[in-house]
Amino acid sequence: MASNTTTTTTTTTGNDYGLTTPVAPEGGLPVFPGPSTGGGTDDSHGLTTPVAPPNSSPVYPGTNSSGGSSGNGNSSDNDYGLTHPIAPEGGSPVYPGTSGSYWPVWPSFPSCPGCSTCSYCGTTTQPNAQVRFLNASTANTNISVTVDNTTYASSISFGTISNYRQISDGFHTISIRKTTGLRTLIVQQNLPFSSGQKYTLVLTDTAAGGVDLVQVADTGCNTLNTNTGCYRVANMAYSGSSFNVMLYSHDTVFQNVGFQDVTAYKQAMAATYQFYITNSANYSLIRELPILIIGAAVNGNSYSDPLVSYSVDIAAGKNYTSYLIGSSWSDLNFRVLTVQD
Repeated sequence: MASNTTTTTTTTTGNDYGLTTPVAPEGGLPVFPGPSTGGGTDDSHGLTTPVAPPNSSPVYPGTNSSGGSSGNGNSSDNDYGLTHPIAPEGGSPVYPGTSGSYWPVWPSFPSCPGCSTCSYCGTTTQPNAQVRFLNASTANTNISVTVDNTTYASSISFGTISNYRQISDGFHTISIRKTTGLRTLIVQQNLPFSSGQKYTLVLTDTAAGGVDLVQVADTGCNTLNTNTGCYRVANMAYSGSSFNVMLYSHDTVFQNVGFQDVTAYKQAMAATYQFYITNSANYSLIRELPILIIGAAVNGNSYSDPLVSYSVDIAAGKNYTSYLIGSSWSDLNFRVLTVQD
């Protein structure tokens, strides 16, 4: 006897997530994702809007009527309302479109995209400045130097310069006191210091008979040619003074260097140089050398009445400063102190 039952074959197609969309049996409606009665549109994931059963919310595979877990041991819903798939017997859960892992493997991104390499990244430490102290005051007393609450130098006599010591970036209070007796405060100033820089603080006389503290930057010559150094002069002698710095060839190296003036560095070929100092008012100048190129082997005589003469050995890659200090009428005669910066 022939059966009246009709067998309907249901075919499926694949979407972007590896899930198949069931095709409705002939004359029927799709069981799961399919167009709504109004012909629902596809979303961005290739899934159509599910149709809710009467008087309820849409239910996705693996969820209960409230949209939560189906209670079959799977994890909670993901962003698309789909629960974690059930692992096949003896296997691990595999998401559609992945190869054996719960989530797709995301690329690794740098922690700071576009950041350039810097020497202080990841640390709050910056390089310190450096400072040293020169006693150029003719008060003829030894001094001690305190930076904030830290002693930096002790018993510095006239014409003596201390070694460089580190000092942090920022403003600091510099206090100069007499070393002996009641340790009287001579001068106190609040001065700025920049990281990576070098400074010399010079204690000098003033026209009124007091003292002053002059800050000299020591890092103005960093780019040198092969076999050259740098040289400059600082006048820390006495108020109203003005000097010329000459070579024995009668060439002028620096002219009209006034009190507390510091010349710019000049490039100098590595050699030993013979200099002499004259008063600016007593000598008629012709020219000033842009660069020192005459070394120790110089034929010539100095000006007939130089205040002082001296020699300087200039090495390649080094910077030097000659400090003019003292006076001819004091117990501490006029002199030149040359130091490497």
